[in-house]
Amino acid sequence: MLMLMGRSEAVTTEAVHFAQSMLEGSATAFYEVDEGYNLRRFLLARIPEPFHLQYLEGMSAFDPQHPTHAGDLAVARLSKTMAGQQTGETALYRSFIDQCGIVDILDFFFRRDDQIVAGMSVVWDREARIPERAVTIAEKIHQYLQFNLVGRAAASEDGQRYGLTSREMDVVRLLCCGRTNCEIGECLKIGQATVKTHLIHIFQKLGVETRSAVVALMVRPN
Repeated sequence: MLMLMGRSEAVTTEAVHFAQSMLEGSATAFYEVDEGYNLRRFLLARIPEPFHLQYLEGMSAFDPQHPTHAGDLAVARLSKTMAGQQTGETALYRSFIDQCGIVDILDFFFRRDDQIVAGMSVVWDREARIPERAVTIAEKIHQYLQFNLVGRAAASEDGQRYGLTSREMDVVRLLCCGRTNCEIGECLKIGQATVKTHLIHIFQKLGVETRSAVVALMVRPN
């Protein structure tokens, strides 16, 4: 089975489909980014083949949302990015995606140690309905996606560093996925009182007071 970012293809596919569903996209592409900002090991979901092949063969050099241009952005929407850029390269890229039947693209950038290590593109074609608050939705799910796609290994290392037990790490992982105490209990087949006890111990060991602080600590760049 293909491994992406140390995760199985099935786990990566689930995250890709989640993003596509939340943003009502027509297609999605997940990829890894090496130290030279080269894109590799793509996992594609309904991406038009002509678009992907031409992108790899040279059009990526004109992509204003290529990871080399991301800066500190977590997400970027192509129509907004290009609106502020009036260059020949931008016009060429606009023509390219138009020819492929693509209306707009939203890109996620995922980091580890402040370095972009992966990305995801959600594509809308002419038949798609683009959510009015697409960027806001993307920003809200970015942390969840980053944790599941590139952050779990780092979170496990942090758990060991803070002395969390394996069960406490199970609770932390579900917490980072936005699960409620009731949902955590159902997933782990334990009572809510036990979940609360685990959370008290987790807060004490991490030196935090809130659930959001646990998430922030676990998904932060090291």
